[in-house]
Amino acid sequence: MRVWKFVCFIGIFFALASCQQSNAPTKADPSAVNIDGLKVSPANFRLLLENEHVRVLEYTLPPGATDTPHTHPPKASYVVSGGKIKVYIDGGEELVFDEKAGTADWGDYLGKHKVENIGSTPVVIVLTEIKALQ
Repeated sequence: MRVWKFVCFIGIFFALASCQQSNAPTKADPSAVNIDGLKVSPANFRLLLENEHVRVLEYTLPPGATDTPHTHPPKASYVVSGGKIKVYIDGGEELVFDEKAGTADWGDYLGKHKVENIGSTPVVIVLTEIKALQ
């Protein structure tokens, strides 16, 4: 089963790598800023791979912990170890997610936010951030 999940993740990775994407904020939101989670929250983000096409990060958030406010460029995510998290979006919105191990997702640019682990298990997610491809 683990091999199948890994094969699916690699398939998603290469499918996304062939897309034309940009990590810049969209023109629809000129006020968007880029706050690199790896720089502002190094206890939670670990660099696994970076090249001219992608940056792959491992994101870890222990139970009860909150990370530092940051943003995300367009990305694919894969939940290695799930749990319950609360996302605080800049501007006051709060969202609760029950992250399930083995699930993958796509996300466009995400503005300033911070995440709190409100569950009892560590949350570990691999993020594949897409850079501009030519």
